[in-house]
Order: sequence, then C-alpha cells, then structure tokens
Amino acid sequence: MRSADSSSPQVRVLAEHISDHLSVFVVAENTDAERPANGGLRLLSYDSDATCKADGHRLASLMTNKHSLYGTGFAGGKVVARAANPAAVKDELINVTAELLESLGGAMITGCDLNTSLEDMERLTALTPHVLAAVGSPVDASSATAFGTIGAVEAVLQNSLDQAPAGRALVHGCGAVGGPVAKALVANGWQVFTVDMDPARAQISGATPLDPGSPWWTQELDLLLPCSISGLLTEEITAALQVKSVVPAANAPFADPVLAEQMRQRGVRVLPDPLVNAGAVIADSIERFAPEAWKQASPEQVYAFVRQAVRDRAGDFLAQRDRGLSVGEALMHVAAGSSQDPIGLSFVLSA
Repeated sequence: MRSADSSSPQVRVLAEHISDHLSVFVVAENTDAERPANGGLRLLSYDSDATCKADGHRLASLMTNKHSLYGTGFAGGKVVARAANPAAVKDELINVTAELLESLGGAMITGCDLNTSLEDMERLTALTPHVLAAVGSPVDASSATAFGTIGAVEAVLQNSLDQAPAGRALVHGCGAVGGPVAKALVANGWQVFTVDMDPARAQISGATPLDPGSPWWTQELDLLLPCSISGLLTEEITAALQVKSVVPAANAPFADPVLAEQMRQRGVRVLPDPLVNAGAVIADSIERFAPEAWKQASPEQVYAFVRQAVRDRAGDFLAQRDRGLSVGEALMHVAAGSSQDPIGLSFVLSA
C-alpha cells in the first residue's frame, strides 16, 4: 500500500493496494477529515488496473458534482476494487479497505456500491469508523435514492405524484432503486413498463414487463427512468426514443454526454443524473452532521426530507432551463457548493 501521484486536476488516487488477485484504489478530491470525501466501495472484475482507476476517476468526479449540488458537506470520492473473482476476495477486500481508510485519517468515508452489501459495511465498520451506510439504522440507502428519484419525477411533473395526471413510464432496472420507483408509479395509476436483466425483478404487480433483449426504447413514453447501468442510452437508442422526460437514477446513463444534449435539442427534458440520484448522500449528510436527529428520526422522515430536497433542487434546475440558461449554467445556479452549512444540518430543523 502507498500513496499515489495525482493524475487528474479534480480527483486523484489518494491510496492504493495492488496484488496479483486484488487491487483497491481510493480515488477522491485532495481533502481532509474536516471535509471528508464520500463515495461507495465498488468491486468488479475490471480487465486491468488502469481500467479500474479510470472508472474510479469518472465516478469520483460524478460524486464531486453530486456533493456540490446538494451541499452535503462532503468532497467527492470513490473506492474501486478489481478482482478476477470478486466473490472470493471479500474477506481480504474488507481488511485492505479498512487499512487504506485508516491510512487517510478520515479523509475518505465509504459505503455500499456494486457487489458490496450492508453486511460488508457492518464488517468494515468493526475495523474502521470511516463508513457511512446507515449501519444499525432502519434507514436504507437505496430506499433514500428511490425516494429522491420520485422527488425528481415530481419536479418534472410540477406536482406531487398523487396529484399529477398519470402517464406512461418505463423503468429500466428494477432493483433496490428502480423497483420501488416502478411500484410508486403503478400505485398512482401510471402505465408502467419494466425492463431488467433478471426477468423476476421486472415482475412488478400492475406493470408490464418487457424482454430486456426487445427494442424497449420504441415505446411512446412520458417518462423514461434509467435505473440500471452506465452507458445504457446509446446513439441508436436515443435516436429512436419517443419520450417527454428522462429522469436517470443510474450514474452516467448516456454512452456519450453529447447524446443527452441532442435529446434536449429535440425538446426532451433530461435531468442530470447527479440531481436525481443523490438520496443516499443526502442521508449520509444527516447521519454525519446531525447524528442526534438521525438517531431519533424514522425512515419515513428521512425519506420525506430526501424526496423534498431533490424535488426542490430539480425543480429549480428546470425553472432555470426554462429561463434560457444552459445545462451548465443552470447547475451552477442551483448548486449549494461548500460555502453553506451541510444539508444534513437542516434536517435538525425539520425533525
């Protein structure tokens, strides 16, 4: 293990572990324990360390934007791990990650991500305090993200879900985030199509499951909710989409950012994904900066706070776009940045 040199003007590898069967990289803004970086621990079978680090830089940069937008009190970061057989290295991954986090003295805090679970975070918490994953709490990070996504939908609809006219929606990815979102739409009278690589997860009562290999993107829709993988929306798919609004809970849903702008030029409302999928980091902000309120709050109170926070910020973004601001200008307008108190502190007033 050693510190690593900077390779990005915004984020860099702060610490790393490399062995024949497991590589782990902590990628984050150059920060400290006063404003720690925050981002989940992702474990994948990347084809090389270079690919793993590149993904870490991409994801940490996205986290930087997300934390800045909502003023969470955190810097951006991510922990990315590479193993040929991810399931076989879990014990070692937990020990190595704990050592890396300890070596940074609180400058990085992590949580769940792809192929890591709440159980993994519980084990990690036993070795280091630098974990935020609602461990020991009834609050679920994925549920917080789902409720934030619903708030973003309400911003697009300019009304609460139970008051807005129902339409046609497609949810791609029906796991811990997409599943609850699809159920909420169904419960409010929407015609919902579901797509998931696991057909069983797409079987949501009241929804119409579609074969993931079918041309699902040819449906006429009011809402498309990508809740699955990065790069889902390719040039072919975006060219054929007939949709009024795209509300992405997935990170970087477009294969190329240019495609999102092309859709906007066609009159489609496309929300930037950091605006939509910030529920978990907003909850992290409450847990970190308002710990007493966090302990006393019910999950429903946390989820309601997250839902309203995302609805307000996404609604402001759309209003700025309607006034003629570019996407970048609108994001700068709504961003809380790091100069204000962390958003989690405002939960004290509403708890």
